[in-house]
Amino acid sequence: MYSEELFGVQRELSEKTLLLLRDLLPLMAPVAKSPDWSPLERNTIAMLASAAARSTESAVLLCAYGQLWDAEIPIRATFEATLKFMFLLQTQDAFKARHQEYACDLFNIGLMKDHAKASDFLTAVSDPDAKKWEPIRDRIISDEELVELRAKYPKQQRQALEQKWGFTGLVHAFSLSGDITFSKLRGLAHGYSVASHVTHADYIGVSIPLDRDYRSPEKRNSAHLAHLVRLLSDACICLHLRLLVGYRYVGHDLKPVFDALRRIDELRSSFDSLYDRWLDIEYSD
Repeated sequence: MYSEELFGVQRELSEKTLLLLRDLLPLMAPVAKSPDWSPLERNTIAMLASAAARSTESAVLLCAYGQLWDAEIPIRATFEATLKFMFLLQTQDAFKARHQEYACDLFNIGLMKDHAKASDFLTAVSDPDAKKWEPIRDRIISDEELVELRAKYPKQQRQALEQKWGFTGLVHAFSLSGDITFSKLRGLAHGYSVASHVTHADYIGVSIPLDRDYRSPEKRNSAHLAHLVRLLSDACICLHLRLLVGYRYVGHDLKPVFDALRRIDELRSSFDSLYDRWLDIEYSD
């Protein structure tokens, strides 16, 4: 359906983006190696940064093969990891409390949710004591521990914490903070919304890919490439935000971050003609 020329363009732009992201990734070292972290805190920061980088690379690789709608799913994960990373490192005063919520409280709440799902599964199978279900039984919490966790985290508190650390809650908190670094984060909401539709397979999420396929070749191809450069841009922007907030938190010289932004802007500028062409074709009537 798509031409070899289009395949060539998407491969070239995806490869350029991937090489740039891989080249910039080591810039995270001053944040990850900061002597101010406790071992648990350092591990948390490293895991979040790694999760964001991993899902970013997955998205770009999918883009290289034209699987743009599937790429929306790891891009959503990149958004999530990036926002949590930024929220943790927004201010030194709030870090300890936020780390406790993310690494301890939400972890314990997750154990409770896993316990409930594992219990439901074992109730549904005919042989719950079979050896093959041992990994599922490992998710079961003892009655004593479950009582303790439920007392520590009443339902209302659990819901409040999960809402606070969700995408909408984090963006709302950033918007109210008055911190100019986060003033444009609302702009990420559109891309995240598209990714959510695709992830949840709601009516919008399953209909928009087919809608594109039914268009004329010219409109279809221009929309495909505009979609491609939006995904690649989102991947770059998320890395820049993580670097900016991380360097600011540890008090490191920001020059490498500004140099990284210059290179990202150069790459994104090369996308402009594809986006402008789509606008001209899509809205020419």
